[in-house]
Amino acid sequence: MTMTIRQTDRSQQASKLETAIADLTELAAAHKEEGDTLRKLPPALADAFLRHDVYRMLLPHDLGGAAMDPLDYLQFVEDIARVDGSTAWNLALGIGSSIFFGYLPPERARSMVGERECGIAGAYAPFGRGEVVEGGYRVSGRWGWASGVHQARWMVFGFTVAPPDGAGRPEARQALAPREAFHVLDTWHVSGMRGTGSTEYEVANLLVPAEMTFRMFVGKPHHSAPLFRMPGAFFGAAVASVALGIALGATESLTRLAASKRALPGRSSLRDQASAHYAVAKAQALAESASTHLRQSIADIWRAIRLDKEIALEQRMRARRASVHAAEASAEAVDLCCRAAGGDALFLSQPFERALRDVRAAIANIGLQRATMEDAGRAAFGLDPAWPIF
Repeated sequence: MTMTIRQTDRSQQASKLETAIADLTELAAAHKEEGDTLRKLPPALADAFLRHDVYRMLLPHDLGGAAMDPLDYLQFVEDIARVDGSTAWNLALGIGSSIFFGYLPPERARSMVGERECGIAGAYAPFGRGEVVEGGYRVSGRWGWASGVHQARWMVFGFTVAPPDGAGRPEARQALAPREAFHVLDTWHVSGMRGTGSTEYEVANLLVPAEMTFRMFVGKPHHSAPLFRMPGAFFGAAVASVALGIALGATESLTRLAASKRALPGRSSLRDQASAHYAVAKAQALAESASTHLRQSIADIWRAIRLDKEIALEQRMRARRASVHAAEASAEAVDLCCRAAGGDALFLSQPFERALRDVRAAIANIGLQRATMEDAGRAAFGLDPAWPIF
């Protein structure tokens, strides 16, 4: 009976996910230009996020979530990114940031995720300054990269606290607080990923209860669900999945262009050009192989967690380098498609210029830069990673 119930649950989850993918794909295609203009997620998509309860998809059942498999989550992000990178980016961080709830006392977290409007936005980098006060901390600071802030209910923010005795290094902590406590700034004027709303926010002298603070990926989660033991590399895989989807979408766009583009007099059509054949096949190989490698690296970590094993350094190294490799391979794939498309790639009526600026914006993420690959190389040489949440 238990097995039958579990199979039924999986079938229902798969059906709901297929419905969400179909709906969000259609809406993303229809509203991506609007997102560029608004410089945030369009209202139709923000409403769809709530309709499909995306912010609780990864959360365990006892927190009101769907307990989505992390690999299904990465595939979901990749699928939507084939149509629009900004929508997929908001989806990736909107879903993935629910991991922060696992670092709060379970009863506190449960009260925060009781409704679908429980999205988190913000940056856990310790750019703020904290002072120890009775019952918690008083925090001031300014942060950036708050993707999805306009539809978020909670903000995450990092800060440093001086040691009590004044000696040693400051301690970095993260915290959650209601969005209305912050001043959201209008600074998101960019070329790529315009529709993500990844703007800046600030606060002064915010009193944060101690129970709302934690040490992300360093401290121990309060909740026992396996999800909350996922390392920082999981976030890298999520944003790399956006880049992969953009690349795969570019190869599909090139295939459609080849079927319709007229040839100049005396010239072969794009469909008959060997250089275009190479470009589309190479781009597909880059994106597909990088996607497979990335998924396998996360699958290995997820398997270890579910078996209640420690995540080995080699597993973290593999996931980190797989994420950076996926991002770099995606950018190369989009470049190949744009070059093969020729002058058509310049026009706003074609999807190539959007793919080019969006994939470049995606790989600018801190978790996908060369320094992350270098950290994996340091570990390969037996050196300690420079990044504390490696």
